[in-house]
Amino acid sequence: MRLHLLFFTALILFGNTLRAQQGNYFLTHYTPSDERIDYVTYGMAQGQRGIIYVANKSGVLEFDGRNWNLITTPGPIYTVSTVGAEVFVAGYNGFGKLVWGNDNIKSYQSLSDPLPGASRIFSSVAVNGNVYFLAEQQLHVYAVASGKAEVIKVNDAQGAFTGLYEILGILYVNTEKQGLLKIDQGKLVPANLRLPAGQIVSFASSLSGKNKSLIGSEEGNLFIYDESSIKEIIVKDKAFLESNVIVSGTWVSEALIAIGTLRGGVIFIQPQTGETQEITNFYTGLPDNEVYSLLCDRNQGVWVAHDYGFTRVAPYLPFRSYNHYSGLSGNLLCASTHNGQIYAGTTLGLFSLTREAVYESLTEKSAGASTPALEQAKGKKGLFSFLKKGKHKPKENTKAPTIAKGPVKSKSKPTLQSIRYVYKRVEGIDGKVSQLIEGNGKLLAAGISGVMEVDGLKSKAITREPVRSVFLSPSIHQLLASTLNEEIKTFSSNGGKWTETHLLDTLHDYVSYIFEDRIQNIWLCSRTKIYKLETVDNEISNLESIPFPNPSIDETIGMAYGSEVYIAASGTFNRFNVTKNKFEKHDSVPGPKKYFASAGYFWFYDGHRWRTVDPRMQAALKLEWLGLFQNIRFLAPADKENGLWVITAANELYKFSSSKVATEQLRYPLFLREVRAQESKLTPARSVTVSQLENTLSFEFIQPDYLGMRAVEYRYMVRGLNKTWTSWSTGNNIVNFSYLPTGKYKVEVQTRDLMGKVSEVEQIDLRVEPPYWKQSWFYASELIFFGLLVFISIRMSAWNTKYRYVSRLLSLLTVIMLIQFIQTVVSSQITFKSTPVFEFFIQVIIALLVLPIEGYLRRVMMSSSEAQLKRV
Repeated sequence: MRLHLLFFTALILFGNTLRAQQGNYFLTHYTPSDERIDYVTYGMAQGQRGIIYVANKSGVLEFDGRNWNLITTPGPIYTVSTVGAEVFVAGYNGFGKLVWGNDNIKSYQSLSDPLPGASRIFSSVAVNGNVYFLAEQQLHVYAVASGKAEVIKVNDAQGAFTGLYEILGILYVNTEKQGLLKIDQGKLVPANLRLPAGQIVSFASSLSGKNKSLIGSEEGNLFIYDESSIKEIIVKDKAFLESNVIVSGTWVSEALIAIGTLRGGVIFIQPQTGETQEITNFYTGLPDNEVYSLLCDRNQGVWVAHDYGFTRVAPYLPFRSYNHYSGLSGNLLCASTHNGQIYAGTTLGLFSLTREAVYESLTEKSAGASTPALEQAKGKKGLFSFLKKGKHKPKENTKAPTIAKGPVKSKSKPTLQSIRYVYKRVEGIDGKVSQLIEGNGKLLAAGISGVMEVDGLKSKAITREPVRSVFLSPSIHQLLASTLNEEIKTFSSNGGKWTETHLLDTLHDYVSYIFEDRIQNIWLCSRTKIYKLETVDNEISNLESIPFPNPSIDETIGMAYGSEVYIAASGTFNRFNVTKNKFEKHDSVPGPKKYFASAGYFWFYDGHRWRTVDPRMQAALKLEWLGLFQNIRFLAPADKENGLWVITAANELYKFSSSKVATEQLRYPLFLREVRAQESKLTPARSVTVSQLENTLSFEFIQPDYLGMRAVEYRYMVRGLNKTWTSWSTGNNIVNFSYLPTGKYKVEVQTRDLMGKVSEVEQIDLRVEPPYWKQSWFYASELIFFGLLVFISIRMSAWNTKYRYVSRLLSLLTVIMLIQFIQTVVSSQITFKSTPVFEFFIQVIIALLVLPIEGYLRRVMMSSSEAQLKRV
């Protein structure tokens, strides 16, 4: 009876914890490289343009997905809030905001006088056009529109301020002696919001667009407040929150909340049921279990600040990680799902993700030692190994549970506490496994250990000879294996037993890949030729060797698509011409930068995104999402072709599920981030004017994106300089100019996201001005100056004949300056884009047109001078 009850309990727990096999959330790690930056983080906020701002010990960190910028401040910053496009920060030396300085660099502007030590600001909230800054003894209210600040102080009966919270648009403060109070018209009044049993608010987070607020208490309880009532979330893994100390929390969506803890990472909970959806900690990829701060961005990504930088957790991306479960060893090479079981081939063998029961005695359970989520958090080394610097002590009697495959033999009755997942090695396979295929209802693993038939965690050898590639032919019902000894071995299965058939013993070559087309021809790809095996009635009828154009040492792979056969090698595609019986270069498919074949499918990277030859699969699987990864080593269908197994160069294993593609990601605006001249920075604006003397000039545009470095591509065009767009590239967000002729230009930039959607054009007006000595006003001033000298010289020549030649010289200079002035005015109105020789002839024509005016002015000045001399 006890055994039946235990089995029934196991089934229930297995049903509740089956989601653990769904993999871990997708994580992206960010680490600023500036040595001045201390990773101790007190708060985070997201600006209007999508930029992340971090309150840091070293100042304010600004991050746009690519660039980290440290804005230094007089002291440590403890809190940051945003109102529209403005960013307000506060900390050790009062409060202020971020502005553009005189040197066109973003800097800190103080809005308050230095505060005494007991009044350092440690929290801030922006509500209804005001920013509230909280210190121990006073609350500063800053009106953004007017720039005026007021102060609300506590009295002795209320005690010091301990917390500041915005709950459904209303501001609340915690006080030492009177608990939670409300801010009403600049006064502290009793709050109509009370937590059960007098619990103290630890954090509050309002759900955007919904009339709900999430409230956490210092006692580890969670509540949902909707103005009319407050309801506690019955958290299934309450012991986890109690043991790990809540630090902060945030809504991710209406169906998911994230709670950051001091020593257990982040727990994601379904608020309606209290079920744990995921625990993101050291054992699931988080670098550190101590959470400093949490922030949910506008694309439902949760930012976690920790001792090693920042991690963005993306619960709604269609990727789940499978390489963080314990027990996996070696570099990942392939993955497959067989009969609902996940297998991963590595350089050290084959591993299967397996359920493992965790039991606990009644004496241990009575001590409140473990829950399903708590066990997941503990892993092998124990939960409390992550306590840092002795700041917090664990509760007493927190003994780790005993792990066993069955009931523990002890005096106390064992109780099934949880079911976790670990990788276990498949027996008999200790070498590299590079290929996994299905054959006769069994999983076949091929590699250095040979070809093995896998059954659960056991295997038996089909051949022990190391193989390079295997293929199970549906036409002849035999297994073909190319060995490292450059042989082709064939096997047939009868009654579950594999027998070598020696069909291709005479063939000796380096065969890297084998596939079959739709008319039952088997193709073997070698480095210099392709072998074509024709089959009739399940038997090989003919073997033909077809030379391969441009042979190389690269491995050759092939594919059959419809009635066509393609071969890929050395970055080119070749199509088989049936009429000519040879391979010809195929140009209709772009040349791949990277390519490989796996599980009967062909994948290639065209420099922008991953693709496959079949456009229907391309659309069905939404392969655009694979652009998140710079280097993929392996792809194979998963879940009956509704998803993909993905192995990256960083030795990460993901399952991509096209059926779980998240809602469309919000695109942040594209804007001009920085304008840098040769020796200075210019203020980013819609219109920029620079001097031609600037030898170098660069514009840096940015569209914040936190999915990955390759998620957004840029292109630009400079109207007035060229008429075509540059190619799409992740690096084209920077527009560099080494030299620009004088004139007016328009710099236009576009972006393209993972899904191929192109943003609106961001346009910047650029005016390049000549040096001051080449500008019209300078020539005009010269003309006036020399004209004045001519007038003076004429007057002087009337007094004395010895000034006559000086007068003529000044008259000539004045005429020359007049010609230059007219030429400059004409050139500024009419711009010629041509060769220097052509421009020279244009200037000669202008000079000839000005010549009659010059002659007339010369005669006037000469006659005026002679008239003065006659009068003398």
